[in-house]
Amino acid sequence: MSPEYLAAIVDSSDDAIIGKTLDGTIISWNEGAERIYGYTADEVVGKPIAILVPRDRPDELPAIFERLRRGERISHFQTERLRKDGVRLTISLTISPVRDDTGAIVGASAIARDITDQERAVQEALRTRDEFISIATHELRTPLTTVYARLQLAERRVGRPDYDAEGFRQDLAIVRKGADKLRTLVDRLLDVSRIRSERLGLDRAPTDVIALAREIAVELAETAGREIAVSGPASSVDLVNVDAVRIEEVLTNIIDNAIKYGAADQPIDIGLADEATDIRIAVSDRGPGVPLEERDRIFEPFHRASAGTRGVGLGLHIAREVIHLHAGSLTVEERPGGGATFVVTLPKK
Repeated sequence: MSPEYLAAIVDSSDDAIIGKTLDGTIISWNEGAERIYGYTADEVVGKPIAILVPRDRPDELPAIFERLRRGERISHFQTERLRKDGVRLTISLTISPVRDDTGAIVGASAIARDITDQERAVQEALRTRDEFISIATHELRTPLTTVYARLQLAERRVGRPDYDAEGFRQDLAIVRKGADKLRTLVDRLLDVSRIRSERLGLDRAPTDVIALAREIAVELAETAGREIAVSGPASSVDLVNVDAVRIEEVLTNIIDNAIKYGAADQPIDIGLADEATDIRIAVSDRGPGVPLEERDRIFEPFHRASAGTRGVGLGLHIAREVIHLHAGSLTVEERPGGGATFVVTLPKK
């Protein structure tokens, strides 16, 4: 294999391939190194490799060169290096000793891969995991504490001679409510797992989505004791092939959020539209609204508007993914006059 062919291979690599002497002087610099570090070969050949090393890592190079002098190969060593513009990069280094014809170690060859984006993604995933564990632990603990306390109270009631049947029924009702909260949380966590593994299936059937939305609005208005004003047709002209259970979960979540965050003395507005190609459902509240910079983030998993917000931040994420599986859209916009409007659009075909 000719030297020219080998040089072409080195220059075509996306990784930085750098040759240096045992005193750390750079003697070769490929195009990958130029792309990663921002220096041209003319700028760095003959310079010390230390120009790439952050000042807070003064002991790193001496240790590396000591190992190279012993003939050791350093594989996938994760560290940080500096670009020409001062930006820190996370780098995976593999460094091998270079020997001359007699077998003496005369230098080193380093292959550096920029893993800054991967490392940032890992750190973000770890941050999300830690945040989720914190939130989920809190959300699980609250109903568990209620369930445990009420079971203890029910146990004491049953043991009394003057057994209080009505009090016992109230305890059971509270325990059931706590268990329902736990089940909802677990179901949402399972849904997130299915979404990420693309295993969230739909059980589709022809459905009158307009009538379904009206039914949900009536039920939630009665349950919450809030006024929900619904406008638009009473039913759909065409049945739409959707998973009715999933769509009910989506609309329940959106309307429930409007009840939670809307002004308590103002109605929730639901506008229904049966258009030529789509069904459109708009849920509006008169609350504080959603800031422009938050309108995409609120659909991210585990995102909450503030530290004091209840819940684990999964409802809107799951809702949007379910609507996307139906080839539809879920967006949020500003309500004229203040508040937020969440808009669900479902294609008829």
